[in-house]
Amino acid sequence: MARRRRKSSFEQMIIIFSEFIAFLLYIFYRFIMFIYDLVTFYTSGYKKKSGVIFIKTYFNKGNYGEFILYRKLIRIFTKELVLTNVYLEGKNTDTTEIDLLAISTKGIYVFEMKNYAGYIYGSEKDTHWTQVFNSRTKNKFYNPIRQNYAHQKALEKYLGVSEDSIVPIVVFSNRSKLSKINISRDTVVLEISDAMKYVKMAEKYRNASLSVLDIKKYLGLLVEKTLMDNETKKSHVEQIKGLMNRI
Repeated sequence: MARRRRKSSFEQMIIIFSEFIAFLLYIFYRFIMFIYDLVTFYTSGYKKKSGVIFIKTYFNKGNYGEFILYRKLIRIFTKELVLTNVYLEGKNTDTTEIDLLAISTKGIYVFEMKNYAGYIYGSEKDTHWTQVFNSRTKNKFYNPIRQNYAHQKALEKYLGVSEDSIVPIVVFSNRSKLSKINISRDTVVLEISDAMKYVKMAEKYRNASLSVLDIKKYLGLLVEKTLMDNETKKSHVEQIKGLMNRI
C-alpha cells in the first residue's frame, strides 16, 4: 500500500492561508448582510409595524423569518399594503395572531411563516407536523395549515368577506425540504422563494375580488388590530389614503 506523500511546509502554509482568506470573506459577507438587515429593518417600516426591536428580530429565528418575508412582500405590494402582527378574535382562543398579511384587488393574502430548516413531514389532516434533521433530532409543531385556517376564519368574520377573497399561504424557509408533506392541490405550502413566485403569478392571473374602496376600508379596520402605536397607526392610515388616490 502506497504511503501518502507528506505535504511540505510551503503547501501547509498555502492551505492555512487559503482557509484564513475564506474565513475573512465569510466574516465580511456576514457583516455586509448584517448591515443590510439593519438598514432595511428601519427603512422598510418593519420596526414601526411589528413593534419589535432589531436585536430581538435578528436573533430570534421566528421573528427574523417574518422580517425576511415582509421585506420580500413589500417589493410586490408596497409597504402600505402589508401588515404584521394582526390580532383578531379567535374561535377556540381569545385571540389569533396573523404573522403577515397583504392586500390587493386580487384578494387578501394571509401568511403563516415557519423559519424552519430540515425535512418537514406532515399532511393536512395531521394535528402535528415533524421537523427532522437526522435520526436523533426531531421536533413536533402544530399543523401550520390548521393554524392559518384559523387566521382565515377570523379574518372572514372580522371583515365580513367571503372565503374566495382570502388566499392562505404557509411559507417555510428555503433551508427546509417539503417533499415529505401530503397536501391537496389547492393548499399552498411553499418555500419562501417559491411562495414569492406564487404570489406574483396570483397577482397576474387571479381574478379581482376587491375594489379600491374595499382595500381602503379593510386596511383601516386591520390597522386597528396591529401592534402599532396610535401615532404610527394614524400615519399609516394617511399613507393608505395617499396610495388609494394614486391607484
